[in-house]
Amino acid sequence: VGLADLRGALGLTQEAVCSQVAAITDKSFTKGALSAIERGHRGASAETLAALEIALRLRPGALAVTYLPSHDRRKQEEVA
Repeated sequence: VGLADLRGALGLTQEAVCSQVAAITDKSFTKGALSAIERGHRGASAETLAALEIALRLRPGALAVTYLPSHDRRKQEEVA
């Protein structure tokens, strides 16, 4: 299940999740950043992932990171 689908199933808006993540980390967290993470266009720090787990009511360590920067994805596509 994708993060956006999970967030929607919980009835949470991007704004609500961003607000919770910002409160947990004491750092700004924008809807643009969340959207990029949800779409796999951006990775997230361990701190952000932990805050997202809390905001999305997941157990600690539930979010697996499979993000590859775009230059690494292109390299994999060239090899395949």
